[in-house]
Amino acid sequence: MKITINLSPAASIRDRYALSWALPATLVGLAVLILLCRSSVQEYRGYLENRNNLAGLQKRAEDLKGQEATIRSKLGQPAFHDVIGRAKFVNNLIDQRQLSVTELTARIAGLLPESAHLTGLALTSPRKPGDDYMVRMGITAKGEDAVETFINDLEDSPDFQDVSIINQGFQEESSQGQQVSLICTARYLPKADITTEKPSVEEPTTNHKPNR
Repeated sequence: MKITINLSPAASIRDRYALSWALPATLVGLAVLILLCRSSVQEYRGYLENRNNLAGLQKRAEDLKGQEATIRSKLGQPAFHDVIGRAKFVNNLIDQRQLSVTELTARIAGLLPESAHLTGLALTSPRKPGDDYMVRMGITAKGEDAVETFINDLEDSPDFQDVSIINQGFQEESSQGQQVSLICTARYLPKADITTEKPSVEEPTTNHKPNR
């Protein structure tokens, strides 16, 4: 008969409990480590991509600086001086026209008698330096007196010169009486302050018609 004696101490409940949780804890730790590695790899790839994008932008900026230097050197040549001058002149005309239309409308409205109304307005820019604006306007008024008052005020205004009547017509309106329509042109010289302009008081006249 063979007798085997086990001299090792018996495992306690605590040891058996720790042993039973050792494998799951190891697996959880391994999974967390894998996630951290994957996140680190993604961040590193993002860093490389951003670095490449930054290098591309820096190269693009350097190329643009080189192109700017080339263009500036070409524009400095005498052959381009006339082109630059013409471009500046055109840009000035565009800016002046954008600013002048509203001001022009206000100035003409300030010259209109109460019984007259502005029906059309066109502004032509100067064709070359030194020329003036040309304005074409149409009005309707209740009677010839209002038309003559407007023409006189237009001629007396420092902003307008060379007033010329192109067309004048009459129309009978049953509710408003006789309506007079007028189309005229003038050179526009925007030099006077708009606050200093005062329209003339419409006064009735007899046997006096504009003939220009």
